[in-house]
Amino acid sequence: MKKLSIFAAAALLLCSCASKNKYVIEGNVAGLEGKVYLFDRHGNLLDSAAVEAGAFRFEGVAAHPDIRTIADSADPQQQVHAFATMLFLEPGNIAITQNETEGAIAVSGTPSNDAYAIFNAAIKKLVEEYRNPETSAERREAIGEEYDKLSDETYAANIGNQLGVMLLKEKSYELTGQELLDEIAKFPAELQAGESLTALKEHAEKMAKTEAGQPYIDVAQPNAAGETVTLKSVVENPANKYTLVDFWASWCGPCMGEVPHLKKTYEAFHDKGFEIYGISFDRDRDKWLGAIEKNGMDWIHVSELNRFDNQAAKDYAVQAIPSNFLIDSTGAIVAKNLRGEELYEKVSELLGE
Repeated sequence: MKKLSIFAAAALLLCSCASKNKYVIEGNVAGLEGKVYLFDRHGNLLDSAAVEAGAFRFEGVAAHPDIRTIADSADPQQQVHAFATMLFLEPGNIAITQNETEGAIAVSGTPSNDAYAIFNAAIKKLVEEYRNPETSAERREAIGEEYDKLSDETYAANIGNQLGVMLLKEKSYELTGQELLDEIAKFPAELQAGESLTALKEHAEKMAKTEAGQPYIDVAQPNAAGETVTLKSVVENPANKYTLVDFWASWCGPCMGEVPHLKKTYEAFHDKGFEIYGISFDRDRDKWLGAIEKNGMDWIHVSELNRFDNQAAKDYAVQAIPSNFLIDSTGAIVAKNLRGEELYEKVSELLGE
């Protein structure tokens, strides 16, 4: 009897957990027909539902809340949809409705979705004012500050839900690896176990390994002649006191905007022990080499010609370019993301002009 009681209690617990994490999505969109499809954030099909007179329904268990998409096509690559909307899939009753006057889709009913609707409306209002030709330059600057404040306040108020996760991903570009790890630790355990924060944590841990004071990570990629050139061979070259690992691409406008600063620093300090190891995220070989020749970028260049699908990008947690890391002759990272005149000033400080 005791064994039966234990099994019954376990079954009851499982039912309780499933009930706790249950979600129901009910949609009502005028003119919608056929079927709608539920996708995860990678475009993988999770579920489908029949549409009757514009109404549809999904239900299931959201063990780990995350961003999802509902669309009227089973093809995740389709660019144009008669109906498509993003939502935060989390426990509770989620309603998808259509504004009768504007025709806009609204998602509501759970904490993340309700908070996002309020946040989105406020952002939309700021953007419309910013784009208004009659808005003064002074007011536009103030709008930028209001946007940042709104984002920070909304993030702080939503650390317990998926909207907070989404906003943290946006804020992650401003944080060090350890700062990002500290922010992730503020979220509930069930959200930390979800795919979004798990991936963000892995990224943060890699970022922490590329902060100033950390040892560099070796890179081995082919140069224009197809010969493998390692970062180690450059850093350990006795002639080089400092090596800049520069992530760039010919198609990247901001990257090309940094070239004059790279050239200025290289020309001034190369003979004193400054080298650049450029890693391109190009895919087109001719455009990569053409940019090097056209701009007189006379330093070391390597590329796997596979854009961001690049081991060095993963090792150095590079999510955006241009990015760079300054390494000394002992193999320690001494600075990162030196932009514009900052690069010249730092190398001048280290090597002396």
